[in-house]
Amino acid sequence: SVGIVYDQALIWSRGFGCADLERQIPATPATVYRIASITKPLTSTAIMQLRDEGALQLDDPVAKHLSWFSIRNPHADRPPVTIRHLLTHAGGLPREAAFPYWNTGEFPDAAAIRAALRDQELPIPTESDWKYSNLGMALAGEIVAALADMPYAAYVEKNILRPLGMQNTFVDTISADHPLLAKGYGRRMPDNSRALSPYTDCRGIGPAANMASNVEDLAKFA
Repeated sequence: SVGIVYDQALIWSRGFGCADLERQIPATPATVYRIASITKPLTSTAIMQLRDEGALQLDDPVAKHLSWFSIRNPHADRPPVTIRHLLTHAGGLPREAAFPYWNTGEFPDAAAIRAALRDQELPIPTESDWKYSNLGMALAGEIVAALADMPYAAYVEKNILRPLGMQNTFVDTISADHPLLAKGYGRRMPDNSRALSPYTDCRGIGPAANMASNVEDLAKFA
């Protein structure tokens, strides 16, 4: 599904192929997909809203707002990890929390990520290079929840999705049988078949990767 936004309006959109191969349901601009890392811009927007309200400064250390934030740092002479670092992937953080969830499909909850964080280590110094980090964006979501005094998902729904009328965007995991949800498929096998992709709930790294949406709603966000 694809859409073109021009001058604040969705001026063209169309779906191609099937949202469900078995039932031959065509894809449309309303088809909902797991948007994975496109979750990150919405998490970043939540952080910037809180910045505009004076609840945080971008150069605040993460530990100022998350008292439990502790990670082994062999580069103690470098600046502490800040909120700006989380948004720009410049904090030197590991790419992932300390679990093999992309291989197993089993995602830890936020409490497990917090508990394991103290045994992780910054692989590179802060501000030394760009290093993509789902862990960092998960921490950004934790900051949103802490400062807004409500769950991350509730904040995004109240302050981003509802004002924009994004009625088919889901912060918490969308139901597997939702009528608009496209089925995911793996690579084409030698017999031309495609296996269904596993249905996942990103749980603790939700602010980095869990949302689902469609072209029509993402056009409103754009």
